[in-house]
Amino acid sequence: MTTHLNQYPDAVTMGGRFGWALTKTLALRHPGWQLLFVMRDTKKVDEAKATGLVSSFFEDKIKKAGAPGLRKKIRMPGNVQFCSLDAFQKAFRGKVRKLFIPAVPSNRIREVLTGMIDAGVPVSAFSDCETLSVSKGMETASLEFPHEIMDEILGCDAVVALGGNLAFEFALADPMLIELAGFKANTRRITQFFSGANLMIYETFNRRKLSLAGPMKNIHSLATGMTSEVFGYSSVSTVATMGLSEFERAAFIVQFPKKWHGMARRLQRLPFHFRSVPLAGGAMSDYHLFRFTRNFSAGQDFVRQVRQGLTALQAIAAISRQATMESFVSALPTREFLCRLGCRCPIIETMCRILAGEVTPEQGLEAVIRQKNLIPT
Repeated sequence: MTTHLNQYPDAVTMGGRFGWALTKTLALRHPGWQLLFVMRDTKKVDEAKATGLVSSFFEDKIKKAGAPGLRKKIRMPGNVQFCSLDAFQKAFRGKVRKLFIPAVPSNRIREVLTGMIDAGVPVSAFSDCETLSVSKGMETASLEFPHEIMDEILGCDAVVALGGNLAFEFALADPMLIELAGFKANTRRITQFFSGANLMIYETFNRRKLSLAGPMKNIHSLATGMTSEVFGYSSVSTVATMGLSEFERAAFIVQFPKKWHGMARRLQRLPFHFRSVPLAGGAMSDYHLFRFTRNFSAGQDFVRQVRQGLTALQAIAAISRQATMESFVSALPTREFLCRLGCRCPIIETMCRILAGEVTPEQGLEAVIRQKNLIPT
């Protein structure tokens, strides 16, 4: 791999594990493409250049599987160039031909994009390519979704993608369902980029509904992980089913323009099935895969840490040092966003109280399972 930065790559991806999986999929699907993978950590960049791997991304999964041979399967193909974020900001003045994927946490997406533009990367570099938003969450300060921030800064019509938190399995080319939402022409073009790969793609049009599904199902996954540790796996289905109901209520309201939200809330109170709108395909698949996601494991770890005497904030800090857990960060802004919609969600409200240390996991989840804090709709 050359040290000269490609000024006209077919695709640029920024991020970590999931960005790695997406880039590897594109590289294998389009061997004639030249791709650029950007990471903040220069040590990871150097390791990737030397070995085609970043051990910290998937090493825990490889050890758990007891199969060292899996490292070869997740190694990046030769048509991918690695670059640090600093080097990209300083040197890139070209144009992305087909696809830009800033796969960074939702609370950092504005910082990364504005920093990139301020450093001299021209906005026109992304004018001819599609932009794909894969960040799950919303910005805490503004309560804006990542795709809205991308539209604002880059002047694009970003397509929202939602898939499972299964980056390792995805990198191994295991089949995975992913949902895309956006304007039809943009969505169809990105679908064509990934067609024939290990993705089963479900297309829809409502970006806000799909963007809301990401943080909600992550928080619900965290809740089911805590539930399994407190009450056992037999109680997980109860919380997961309640989580689906919460998402259905919120998705029904958020798909309408703001001026119609009051009407949507009144429709929900009628004795008909107005709430039974099609759920986000990518999100719905994850409700059946909770036990395999890192948010589920984080919920279990949180309960164990609290039982060992750590405070809620200390437990969050200890778990977050191992991997980025957007469910910890997105719980409060998601609750605030839903409150502004007029859609109260008992599980998310309870998770906010648990993560703030107001109640213990046992106290909060018992109230949910016994339906002490359910709000009729």
